[in-house]
Amino acid sequence: RPPLLPARVAHSLPLRPSLSPSRVKNTAPMPNLDPTTVMPILLACLSYVFTTLHTLRSEQHKSLVSRVSQQLQSLYGPLLACVTASKSSYEAMVRQFSGSATDQCPSAADFRAAVRRDPHGPAACAYRQWVREVLLPLSAKAADLIIARADLLEGTSIEPTLLQLVAHVSAYKVILRQWEQGAIDQVSAISYPDHIHEWISREFSRLKRRQAALLGLSGSGGLMRLAAYSKL
Repeated sequence: RPPLLPARVAHSLPLRPSLSPSRVKNTAPMPNLDPTTVMPILLACLSYVFTTLHTLRSEQHKSLVSRVSQQLQSLYGPLLACVTASKSSYEAMVRQFSGSATDQCPSAADFRAAVRRDPHGPAACAYRQWVREVLLPLSAKAADLIIARADLLEGTSIEPTLLQLVAHVSAYKVILRQWEQGAIDQVSAISYPDHIHEWISREFSRLKRRQAALLGLSGSGGLMRLAAYSKL
């Protein structure tokens, strides 16, 4: 048993403070952050983020350019060629029937009336020949493009004018078979969409402008690409 200290000596000894966990934590030394070490790490992180965003933006731009080019090459371009050729052929047929050599096309309504009025007349005979050899093949090719490449159409729904063209072609295939069986007075109840050439021309021009903007071929380059991004 250790000897007891006198009371005066015991009171004069300093008390040892108790070290609580919180006190130990608060008194831990803070590490010194060296700016020469932190700055390279920060710059590396920023560079990584910038490179990732730039790569993502570049891939999006390539995808947009690729889709617009495919739309023009595989759908809208061939479709415009078909309906333009069909329109020119129909006007040439009407001029041939009227004996006019000028570019001014006579009334198509008068020609159709003559076809219906006399199925055995010269207008009706010329019409059936043009339909079999020229008009229906062109329209059928356009309808096949619409059906096969509907994924390249703009918007979330199919333009009613295009659907009318597909229905018109389907109906005329039946009419053509009836003509071969001798029912030459038969005509289709689904008319050709007269405004289809105007609609396709407008859509084709709009896509060409978008393509030029994405490629920076018009206006002020980067500003045009930025404007194209904002419209997509």
